[in-house]
Amino acid sequence: QVVPPRAEQVCISATAKMARRSRSVGAVMLATALLLLGTSFFKEQLGFAAPSSSVSTPNRARFAGRAELSPSSSVAVAAGSGTLSKKQAYITGISWYLMHFVVSIGNDGIMKFLGDSLPAFQIVFLRFAAAAAVLLPILVTKGKSAFKSARMFMHVVRGALLCLGIGLWCQGLQIMPFASCVVINNTMPFFKMLFAQLILGEKVGKERWLASLAGFIGCLVVFNPTSATFQPHSLVLILSACCFAMLDIFNKKYSESETITSMLFYGSVATAFFAAFKAVPTWVPVTGSQLGLIAALGVGANGLLYCLLKAFNYVEASATCPYRYTEFILSAIAGILFFAERPSASTLLGSCIILPSVIYTAMVETREAATEEAPADAAA
Repeated sequence: QVVPPRAEQVCISATAKMARRSRSVGAVMLATALLLLGTSFFKEQLGFAAPSSSVSTPNRARFAGRAELSPSSSVAVAAGSGTLSKKQAYITGISWYLMHFVVSIGNDGIMKFLGDSLPAFQIVFLRFAAAAAVLLPILVTKGKSAFKSARMFMHVVRGALLCLGIGLWCQGLQIMPFASCVVINNTMPFFKMLFAQLILGEKVGKERWLASLAGFIGCLVVFNPTSATFQPHSLVLILSACCFAMLDIFNKKYSESETITSMLFYGSVATAFFAAFKAVPTWVPVTGSQLGLIAALGVGANGLLYCLLKAFNYVEASATCPYRYTEFILSAIAGILFFAERPSASTLLGSCIILPSVIYTAMVETREAATEEAPADAAA
């Protein structure tokens, strides 16, 4: 039987498409396996361990070599001249976490503007190179002690995770609709809660899972992704979300033992180093006005991570997950205030799902903190 030329071309095209998809899925599965193997290796080599008891001691996060007591979510510890209860520590930590979104929205606006004329990885390289450069005056004022680090390799891993996450995100943007990419990337809180439970030994209650699920549903409503979201190519973005989740686990773990300056500086240097490999081949000359925006990006990058590290000094990594979806609401508010944008009906509907889940989480977490403190106060 003779196959018509047109039908033959369709068969060949379909076969080639299936082969490319199989190679793509195979590559992603291999990368996922390597990530899991790497996770178990780093857990052993970098000192990850579950807490030995339910009572924690004050964290030792410091800025510029100066010791600072940081309350965890499990005990009330000294903070300056007074003490923070668990409820106060929770509110303080979540406030820092929400502040990091405010800084992030400003940074995203600058990066979007620069993205019209500069390649993505060049912006990433310049952003983190500037972030490292603006910290150098601390070397003059505080000395080398501000930059001391017990685990330099850990900072290299942090930089690699961030670059890999950004690279996979950019690849996802090229093969899938933007709304689908955003939705898949926002599976990150689920991976973070899983990693926090397995690696850090945090107790992740059903309230955090349910609130995060409600926030994710709100995200689906806001962005209304197409069926392309569930194609095999989406595994690339899932792996990207895993990278960002693991990065937060690193930030939480080592915010207790490293100075904030070293976390900011060496993380930026490592990220700029890895980004340079993609930035240099496609380098575009930078204008004076762009340099000013890049300097602002560097300051913003430090401010963003500083707020995140401060949040992790007060609350568990998994406690921040339900609040991840408030970024959409904050972005909509910024659009109304600064760009006279009117939020769409889907944004308003999604916000009506996200806000109650966040309020529910805050009420449950603060109520549990107050309940746990009551017996201790009575005994005192």
